[in-house]
Amino acid sequence: GDIQQMPLTKSERENFLWQLALFDFQRLSEVSSQALGDMICCIVLRAYGYNSSIIQEYPFGLDKCLQSKDITHNLERRDRIVKDETFHKLFVSCLLSANPFVRSLSMGIFSTQVDDCILVHEMLSNIAIKSGCRKGDFADIVGMPNRLPIDVLRQVLEADFEGLGQRLFTTVIVDVLLASGKHIGGVCLGHEGLDHQVFVTHTDGEGINLFPGCLRLNHEKREIQYHTIDLSTDEYDGGLYSSFTKVLMSERSEELYGRGRCIAAIRNLVHGDVDTCQSMLEICFQAAWQYLPGNQARASLIEPLGRLLAKPFHSQFLKARQGSQMNAVQSMLRLLVHLRPMPVIDPFLLQSLGVNYKGCNEALSLLESQYVALKTNGYDVDSPSHDLIKAIQQCYESLGDRDVSISISSAISSFPGTKFALSLDTYDLVNEATDAYLSLIDRADGNHAEFLPTECEMELWEERWVEAHKELSQWALIDEFASSTGNANLMLECAWKTNNWEKVKSLIPLPSVVASLEEGDALTKMTEIYLAIHDGNLEEVESLHAQTAQLCLHQWQLLPSVGLGSNTHNSLFQQFSRLVELRETSQIMVETSSHSARRTIPDLKVLLGSWRHRLPNSFERVSEWNDIFLWRFQIFDAISSNFSWADPNTVTTLHDRPFACISLGRTARKQGLKEVAAFSLNSLTDCTIDVEYAFLKLREQVMSFQNSSVESLKGGLNLVNSTNLSFFDSRQKSEMFRLKAYFFNALNEKPKSNQAYCHAVQICPTYARAWIDWGRLCASLSDDTRKQASEERAESKGLTKKTGLYLVQAMGCFLEAVRCDPNEQSRDHIPYCLSMLANDGPTYGNLCRTFETRSLVLPSWVWLPWIPQLLSSLCRVEARAMKAILVGILKDHPQALYYSLRSFYLERRDIERPKAQKAASPNDDDAPSSSRLAEEFMSNLRKAHPILWLRLEHILEDLIVRFRPSYEAELLHSIIALLQKASTISDHKTNRDGSTEASSQMEACTKTLAMLGVKFFHFNREKSDNSTTRKSARFHAKYASLFKSDFLENKGSNGDNLVDRLQKWKTMLELGISRVPNKSNLNEVSPSLSWFSSQAPDLWAGACESKSLTISNSQHDAPTSLDNALYKAKRSSALAAAKTNSQAVLVAANSEGLGGHTGGGAAVVEIPGQYAPTSSSVLDSRPFPELHVKLVKFHQTLELTSTSTKQHVHRITMIGSDGKKYRFLLQLAIPYWIRTDERSAQVQYVMGKALRRDSRACRRCLTTLPSVVIPVAQRMRMSANETSHQSLDSIFRHAQGPKSNRLTSYFQEKVASYLRDLGEVEEDKKNQLMKDAKLTVYQDICHKLVLPNMLSKYMMEMIPSAEHLFQFRHVFASQLAANSLLQYAFAVVERTPTRFVFCNATGKMLPQDFRSQYNHGLLEKHDVPFRMTRNIAEFIGPFLLEGVFIPSFTSISSAMHSKRSVLEPILHLLLRDDVMSWYISKSSTKNDQKMQEVERQLSDRVWSNVRFVQDRFEECSPRKVLDTAAEAIKPNPDPIDIKVRSLVDAATNAEKLSMMSSAYQSWL
Repeated sequence: GDIQQMPLTKSERENFLWQLALFDFQRLSEVSSQALGDMICCIVLRAYGYNSSIIQEYPFGLDKCLQSKDITHNLERRDRIVKDETFHKLFVSCLLSANPFVRSLSMGIFSTQVDDCILVHEMLSNIAIKSGCRKGDFADIVGMPNRLPIDVLRQVLEADFEGLGQRLFTTVIVDVLLASGKHIGGVCLGHEGLDHQVFVTHTDGEGINLFPGCLRLNHEKREIQYHTIDLSTDEYDGGLYSSFTKVLMSERSEELYGRGRCIAAIRNLVHGDVDTCQSMLEICFQAAWQYLPGNQARASLIEPLGRLLAKPFHSQFLKARQGSQMNAVQSMLRLLVHLRPMPVIDPFLLQSLGVNYKGCNEALSLLESQYVALKTNGYDVDSPSHDLIKAIQQCYESLGDRDVSISISSAISSFPGTKFALSLDTYDLVNEATDAYLSLIDRADGNHAEFLPTECEMELWEERWVEAHKELSQWALIDEFASSTGNANLMLECAWKTNNWEKVKSLIPLPSVVASLEEGDALTKMTEIYLAIHDGNLEEVESLHAQTAQLCLHQWQLLPSVGLGSNTHNSLFQQFSRLVELRETSQIMVETSSHSARRTIPDLKVLLGSWRHRLPNSFERVSEWNDIFLWRFQIFDAISSNFSWADPNTVTTLHDRPFACISLGRTARKQGLKEVAAFSLNSLTDCTIDVEYAFLKLREQVMSFQNSSVESLKGGLNLVNSTNLSFFDSRQKSEMFRLKAYFFNALNEKPKSNQAYCHAVQICPTYARAWIDWGRLCASLSDDTRKQASEERAESKGLTKKTGLYLVQAMGCFLEAVRCDPNEQSRDHIPYCLSMLANDGPTYGNLCRTFETRSLVLPSWVWLPWIPQLLSSLCRVEARAMKAILVGILKDHPQALYYSLRSFYLERRDIERPKAQKAASPNDDDAPSSSRLAEEFMSNLRKAHPILWLRLEHILEDLIVRFRPSYEAELLHSIIALLQKASTISDHKTNRDGSTEASSQMEACTKTLAMLGVKFFHFNREKSDNSTTRKSARFHAKYASLFKSDFLENKGSNGDNLVDRLQKWKTMLELGISRVPNKSNLNEVSPSLSWFSSQAPDLWAGACESKSLTISNSQHDAPTSLDNALYKAKRSSALAAAKTNSQAVLVAANSEGLGGHTGGGAAVVEIPGQYAPTSSSVLDSRPFPELHVKLVKFHQTLELTSTSTKQHVHRITMIGSDGKKYRFLLQLAIPYWIRTDERSAQVQYVMGKALRRDSRACRRCLTTLPSVVIPVAQRMRMSANETSHQSLDSIFRHAQGPKSNRLTSYFQEKVASYLRDLGEVEEDKKNQLMKDAKLTVYQDICHKLVLPNMLSKYMMEMIPSAEHLFQFRHVFASQLAANSLLQYAFAVVERTPTRFVFCNATGKMLPQDFRSQYNHGLLEKHDVPFRMTRNIAEFIGPFLLEGVFIPSFTSISSAMHSKRSVLEPILHLLLRDDVMSWYISKSSTKNDQKMQEVERQLSDRVWSNVRFVQDRFEECSPRKVLDTAAEAIKPNPDPIDIKVRSLVDAATNAEKLSMMSSAYQSWL
């Protein structure tokens, strides 16, 4: 017969099927691949009995009938082919066919397991016809025949998806699950509240919160009530949605199978959109998993699930460029994260899948859940031999989380010395850690019977010892260790870094190195590039470079997305940077070789200049600097060798070795690695350098002697004295005299030090650093003299005068430094100058005069962070000295001062007005009061900026008058505050102690209620108010009589009855407020604000500067410090050009009448909160108003919301010139709260500056977010607020509903009932019984009423992505550490759930109502240092708690403690004002003279509080160990962060938490 009709042999058929199954469709176009796919499907379906002509009759519905001529029966051949394994791989690809008919028919064959597609079609058609389907419907509209969920899941998990190639096999799983669901029934349109939910099923049980685009599948276990479809509408769709709803209305009948058609449509969507497919997979699989008979059935599916995930064909996903596209393994891991109960998968399988398939975060979520579950059930999972803990550690290492990896090593280690050494390593104490590891290794090698570490622990010591020596650049020692252990990869790294290229050549062919290359190790491949460049094989560099770049890019696409606070991508960033330099190096070598052959000099300035600016950050580890500079040094040596025939000065211009060595040495010195710095600087001995680099080298060598022993200090002094200064300029000479003065001071020769400082400023009067250090010396001399005066009281008068003179000199030095260079370091001492003014006493003395004189020449912007302190100084004797400063600020930066000044003026006016009405002081004209001075400043502001003042006054008047909370809201806020106080009274009574305190607090509550009656209902008011409004009249009529009967006529009740009545009023007022609409039109409340409109000015320099801009303030910052000396030469021309350009534009604009003072940008209202300290910008420099966001208009929707303090207030939205929305809450608050918020922002500002300067904090990406609180009036504030801000209380109410309000009273009632049952007990047993009762009730609430994972569930709803949730938890843990440290340091105890506020989008913690708790004006220690209750600790998790929270807490405390001398005057200013505000809020208001007297009386308490805060920062810092080697081998050495660990234990201790006030709600 015809050869084309001959059948294929078995081998030919298998080969043919394999080729089809493994064909890569992505190499073809979409049209070609679809045609080829249809052809393959025809071949496959033919094996099941179909003729290819049937495909041509598509669409094939119920109105089509199969004819016998279309059926080809060859059962024997069909069985032989269908049962073939290769054919099954090919058949699975039909399930993803683009042809819906082929896909539905293949799904029928797959689901029914029938090998005859005609029988399958007849089976489905008969079911559809009996069910009453209409003509034209597909046969699968009623779904597949009913099957058990376990059979469906087992079938999809055991399927072979290799034939799908790089396509998602999870699409097949979703399609099978959807097809296996129930299709009978109709649909109904969705209702409001189900926005963006495509398909929702409600069951008899509790409602299930679904993610966008998800379908809920139900099986026979529960009866379905109804189904809803809700699609988001678009008002601009031209009626398309309305026509769609009409079609849906016709599908609502139960008989028309509308649900089947809806599911069929969703099945089509699943094949076209990856996100929809993933959402459906999570919901459908979870539904089927949840409705399995039991855990035994679920356990039976874990093995096939593991086999599916471990299939080798998944590696084909790694061959494609994934980018942001999801692969099937990642999709399955995301599914497993959401399964409940969560299946237990092999830890190493999860770890391998996570690392290799971009699913590390998902794998970590699964592994950590297993860890917590096993540990809860008593399993020892912290053993080094446990696979689970190792897999978790490897996942964190792949994410670059060094701290967490070290914390896990510490947790599983058995020796206390290991924990101690690892704690040193955590905080980058490299020298100390090296000594500790070496001591442990030596002790283990000494064969001590009591000191026998495990092999795992010994390997850990050696690994960390090697890493520590890498930081110390001890490559020869590391090479010796690597040779002894046979570590080829480590030897290879040491060989190229020590310039041993012969050894590099011998190591590359080794099997272990080749294996690393085959595994895709980019660093090993990079070594080949180094070798090629060194050997001169430059033609190979391009090929090797491309291969290495591909390896790096492949690793990049397997990493999670770049997130805030993540170090995952750092190593790859560094590798990319090195790759760029390698390509440039090959260009340099080519150019130098050609020029050397011609005896000409190349021009390498451009490349060397780019290398200068392509450096690691100054806070990054020295090992990362070494990776770059060691290679550069070899290139510089090669250049010098090629041009050895040239003049040495000419050769110097061809390389940049001096800059590189000095930069490396400077970085190493700042990180405490003096040996590395010395080695780097000493390498310049054989290099010709110019005077500037010679000075910088000398300076680094001298500074390496600082903070050392007496011998080292003398050595540094001798080095300075032996230096010939004749070659240096005046600034460099001044620096050398400054260093000389430092050594004299450190050697306690202060007269010589003073003389050296005097010489330094005489040589260069504009050198700010010398002025700063001289000021510090004078301040220390003042302190010493003060101490001497306190000891020698007989001669105290002369010593006191001498103390004042030293302070005057110190103040003059600090202010002169700011004048010379207003950089951040100079401005650090401005608070010190403000704090010094208190030493003048009750008279205007020398310090005030010096301050007044010196501050006149300073730019006004340097005072902006300290505006609250400047205003509070108006109440003191130094008020006259502040006048010029405030006038300068209101002229140059009016919007930075306006809000605080206006609020201060109104507050002081209200205080002084009653006293002025009684009697006028005879000295009023001699000493103007603070209110008069503030009024004068407001008048000056109005005159200097009339248009701006008019606009701001117009806005604020409307905000104060029209946005005041309703009477019900104000009264509710007061009732809630009283309710919390009354609950505290009940706690005291429950404790059976403090009866006197409880009675006094009861009297205070009674007085407060009487005052509320006067305020709201005018009870007992002498004069009747005739100006009662309608709202007031309605409010009186509704509540006056009831308030009087409940609180004023019933005074004899106890605290419990008072709590009940307050709770009743709280419920009643909340009910009344709930009837008020949450949203309204702004035009209805404030028409003038709704009409407000403004236009932002142009962004040229000076567009927003005023006409009266001071000369000093108009000068821009200039980098004049020696820290920028390395870049001074490169930047000077650019700075000069920028300054010239700016001045030219400003002159041209003024000549055209466009300047700010002519009515331009200076009169435009800005969005509040853009000046320090409330600005969130990382730049602490002169503000540029032309870059600030301007207020364009107000949003027309006004919201009524409830704050964290249960206060119902308005939220107004401002539209900025950048297009963003800025939301502010308008809250009523007492003046003390408003001032406390300002000081809280200043604390965050100071902490942010300290963190930016600390290398350990920068490595951990630690930052703080200042709270933006703007005072509007004396009792109203405007707080920045976003919809993403959530409190722990709101989350609790979201989870518990109405039951959330009952737990506080439940706790009190249960404790009281428990104690009543005990009856009368002895006095010595009373306290212990009370503690037992509270602990019992607390544990009962925790076990039965409040879940420990409410916060975790809420955040999983808000952030369903495991990757984003992991990043959020990481940021949240570090932010919580900063917030917790401030809670502990400033004794901020009342962190109730309403005040625990964070941003659910970024993880930032917000210092809501951050107020210290005083006892007679003193800060005190409390049992619970900060809030770390169950839900918070559970959400962070044990690994982030140990590896992120504790290191962040300790690092932040260390950063603050390192600035102790700078921080002390800042704390004095803040705590002095805070104590004074607290005192005034507790007593009758005082005038200025009385306040000054009280301040002098409280001075000792203020300084005591300063020491209290400083001591807490010190004790939370890493403890200092003199001999780490001896400490490591002690029996039980404590980690250096043991104090923070004890604080965490105290904060999570159940007994201590149970003793907290019920308002604290420690069970959350």
